[in-house]
Amino acid sequence: MITCLILLALSASPGVIIVDNVLFYGSDHNMRVLNTGDLVLILEYANGRLDVEYDSATGELDRNVLIDLNDEVAEDEQFVFSRGYFDEGEFEKAARLLEIFVKYFDDSNYLSEALYYLGQSYESLANKSDYDSLPGIARNPRINQNYYTGDAYRILIKRFPESPFAAKAQYRLINLFRISNLPWEDSVELIEQELTMWGEFCEQYQNTEAYVSALTEMGYLNRVLFEINNDDYHKERAVSIFKEISLQFPNTVHAAYANVHLYELRSNEKIYKY
Repeated sequence: MITCLILLALSASPGVIIVDNVLFYGSDHNMRVLNTGDLVLILEYANGRLDVEYDSATGELDRNVLIDLNDEVAEDEQFVFSRGYFDEGEFEKAARLLEIFVKYFDDSNYLSEALYYLGQSYESLANKSDYDSLPGIARNPRINQNYYTGDAYRILIKRFPESPFAAKAQYRLINLFRISNLPWEDSVELIEQELTMWGEFCEQYQNTEAYVSALTEMGYLNRVLFEINNDDYHKERAVSIFKEISLQFPNTVHAAYANVHLYELRSNEKIYKY
């Protein structure tokens, strides 16, 4: 009997539910409802259905409601469903599936992208007040806003520094730094710290699509510092940066944004004291 149990454990396969509201009637005669991201143990295949174990009970499920994580195509299926839910704005489902993907497919070629969209999913969930108890979600009580602390982004940057998603992850981390520290309350030190981060970003990721957005942030922060302390150095830096954006990225929203800043700086309009 013990030998049979060992063989069953060795042959069992983990499976993840990919749709909501799956009814599971277990051997204990209790009905359960399984949802996207719930894990089961697949015991045996039989005529298009599966014998599975969940919550210490066994029962049957339709093959189409889950992914066998040991299947040949499981990596691709899991990634497709994760991204599909994200693209549809189903961020809780996307996060649950991406968490499982990161755990089970640690050597995947999709891993850097999965980590990025995991971070994006958590950022989206953080904006909903009822998700303030999720791991990795913090709160800035000064502006009454939740924010994601960015662990998935940090892992991505550390493990895949050459990935095209590394620049995007670093961009989001700097934005999260800002959210965690607002309102600035005229703190020149905080603003200069963020400005330094954007400067380092522009040096490291000059050949990425996020570069112009980071450059825009540098122009904006220089303008803020000028309006706080009336230092012409920061005004000149802001003008120089916005002119660079306008010239290097013509006919884009970034150029339009830069032109508005340049006009307002010439007109002595203020933006900081909102």
